[in-house]
Amino acid sequence: MSCCATKKAHLFDVNVPDGNTYRESSTVVSGKRLPNIYASKTLGHLGISVCYDVRFPELYRHLAQMGAEVLIVPAAFTAFTGKDHWQVLLQARAIENTCYVLAPAQTGFHNNRRQSHGHAVVIDPWGMILADAGTKPGVAIAEINPARLSQVRQQMPALQHRVFI
Repeated sequence: MSCCATKKAHLFDVNVPDGNTYRESSTVVSGKRLPNIYASKTLGHLGISVCYDVRFPELYRHLAQMGAEVLIVPAAFTAFTGKDHWQVLLQARAIENTCYVLAPAQTGFHNNRRQSHGHAVVIDPWGMILADAGTKPGVAIAEINPARLSQVRQQMPALQHRVFI
């Protein structure tokens, strides 16, 4: 296992309104422990999750409390759910935890029925989209600026104002 390995906690077992059914639990074993934070000399403190985990804000609050400055969310969101939920969920995780979000994302068709949404993005701690790779294979590149992170956390110290811990 690499230094930054993490296990997906929440499995995608859903019947999507487009007629597709997904049962990750039939082929994947979920992680049972909260993820660790990893230190990177170039990016800061990293919190890593996987795909469907983005729908569970308590996981990201844990990562923020543990010192995460950058949340990494690799995913293969379905085209159907991605068009409505992908960007807004990522922006919410960035805003509520005042963290950068790096979200590499698969795009394109994987079989006759499975299409991934794409839109790999970089989001700043204020929730601003800094880069979006769109629906074609590509790269989203943006600066991770520690001064910007400090500025947002100073202006909006929500993590310090929490009442219910």
